[in-house]
Amino acid sequence: TVGAGPLRAMAAEPPLVEAADSALTIAFDSGMASRLTRAGTVLTGFDAADALWLGGGEIIDRFLLLDHDRAPLPSGPHGPGTRHTLRGVAGDRIEKTVAIAFHDRYPGVALIDIRFRNIGKQPLTVAGWRAAAHDLLAHPAGAWSYAGASYPDRRDWVQPVAAGFDQRNFMGMNGSDYGGGTPVAAVWRLDAGLAVGHVETVPKLIALPVSHQPGGTRISMEGDTAAPLGPGEALELPRLFLMAHRGDHFAPLDAYRRIMAERGIAAPPIPDSSYAPIWCGWGYGHDFTVDQIIGTLPKAKALGLDWAVLDDGWQTSEGDWKVDRTKFPRGGADMKAFADRVKAAGMRPRLWFAPLTVDPGTDLMRDHPEMLLLDRSGGAQNVTWWDGFTLCPAHPPVVAYFQEHIRRIIGDWGFEGIKFDGQHLNGVAPCYNPAHHHARPEAAVEKLQDFWKALYDTAIAINPQAVIELCPCGDAFAFHNIPAMNHTPASDPESSWQVRLKGKSLKALIGPSAPF
Repeated sequence: TVGAGPLRAMAAEPPLVEAADSALTIAFDSGMASRLTRAGTVLTGFDAADALWLGGGEIIDRFLLLDHDRAPLPSGPHGPGTRHTLRGVAGDRIEKTVAIAFHDRYPGVALIDIRFRNIGKQPLTVAGWRAAAHDLLAHPAGAWSYAGASYPDRRDWVQPVAAGFDQRNFMGMNGSDYGGGTPVAAVWRLDAGLAVGHVETVPKLIALPVSHQPGGTRISMEGDTAAPLGPGEALELPRLFLMAHRGDHFAPLDAYRRIMAERGIAAPPIPDSSYAPIWCGWGYGHDFTVDQIIGTLPKAKALGLDWAVLDDGWQTSEGDWKVDRTKFPRGGADMKAFADRVKAAGMRPRLWFAPLTVDPGTDLMRDHPEMLLLDRSGGAQNVTWWDGFTLCPAHPPVVAYFQEHIRRIIGDWGFEGIKFDGQHLNGVAPCYNPAHHHARPEAAVEKLQDFWKALYDTAIAINPQAVIELCPCGDAFAFHNIPAMNHTPASDPESSWQVRLKGKSLKALIGPSAPF
């Protein structure tokens, strides 16, 4: 199994090469095992940080260091710095190249490119890989971890690393409708910590496992997608983010946010109204009456609440999104009248909406079954809360369908904000629907961020001050979706601990102006 078993024990020997900036030193021995030091404090032993799994269970994790090159980095998106390039071989079969970039404005951060190349004459089958695997040495006060992965049990993002702790932190689906997240994991002790992630501009189906070990806390990045590797062919890993830091997870998430902004993934401008307090009609449940909502507006306004949210229950179904005429007899005309009454009460109207799900028995399911996201066996991806199915965000007709609904909500009805809701919003599985002609099944995973950005841009084009809230219930927010939202809630927290830590994490991931 990829990732199973301890790191290969390495014989202690003086380092042959050191790659460093003012805070982080990565020392390599002759077998390309590496040791991390922060400001003179040794954080790890010499670990076989990078490995390739081959078919049949063989693990290649020791490479004879051949050469090392150091060169200045010209000023690019992340500013000037220094690049170290190391090359080694495992016998006459695999060459490993490690390129480490230190940028002056990010002390303690290394951006690392790793490539494995088949230099033999026989094809190889790659079963998986590991990168930046290190054991943060034990501290008497123990260790803590942050993980940006999503799970159906809606676990804490920040947890102590107690004996037996072992969390894989897969960035794909960890349930039928729970998945995605922020591709960074961090572990820390009182004096120092390590963070590992990737800085690709699209989500990747990798894992960031964290586990308790007898001598410390293990962290790494791993992939387990099998692939052939012919003679001369190379496997390039996602660009790695490695940081040695002080304090908890805030510093590495803040650095990650700034680096990703320089790579084009950043939160949009935040309108003033996004900071205004909210009253949500969900307290009356799915079977609310319009009179209940309207009757509460004066009290909500008197309490200083500026937004009024019409929540789940205005629609006939998830998927068709037709107006429930038992509550709004004139359909769209009554929805507009409702929004106008909220405005007349001195408040701002926001509407609940759950894209990308479709209920069985709906007109959409009958007329457009080709919109479904399908797995390898042809099965649909379940959305458990509504007993529905997931639509494919990478299928252009799906995007156009929901853009039209946004135009109706913001343009025709006059709502000033939308509450996108549902645990299924955060991530989707690869799509194998033949009707979509995806170049790769992972297109669905990678283009979810484009789906949300299309909806966000549609709303902002109509009302530049529109507030677009994304509530991926219980999930760890998918970082790549952040450019398509200007309001973030605690996302169905289970405790005050989660409220505080979600707030701190989102302030790091969005910036000081984050509305929470």
